Amino acid sequence: MALNVGDVAPDFDLPQAEGAGDNIKLGDYKGKKNVLLCFYPFDFSPVCSEQLPAYSAQADRFERADCAVLGISVDSPFSHAAWAESAGISFPLLSDFFGKETVKAYGLEHEKGFSNRAVILIDKVGKVVHAEVTASPPDLPDDEKLFAAIDGLS
Repeated sequence: MALNVGDVAPDFDLPQAEGAGDNIKLGDYKGKKNVLLCFYPFDFSPVCSEQLPAYSAQADRFERADCAVLGISVDSPFSHAAWAESAGISFPLLSDFFGKETVKAYGLEHEKGFSNRAVILIDKVGKVVHAEVTASPPDLPDDEKLFAAIDGLS
């Protein structure tokens, strides 16, 4: 089952896109930044190629809310690197390729083994303040509700 508002977000330690740097841990942001986790099914897929670049285009809005954006899927770090470059994605893409522990911890594993599409907004103390899981594919999260929750963090 996916997380609910008020739940403590499970920590993780995941590799970034190949060549992008060290692993990222959710705990590194605790007390410092709000975090938006964008779980998505696959790099290079049509719906994901609409959603994640649109969040990159909103980088200023996330920055004003002191909010880091992290993409998470079960694709490999190599695929993430190629997709981030081709799609112009400016935030870290994290790979839950080996074991899918993070996707499972967040209750987002699809029956076919990939991640369901979800946005999980976590405040600086590590609690979920907004969560939306959508059909994978083709539905996108409701950005109006997401940005209202982000604006509420300020």
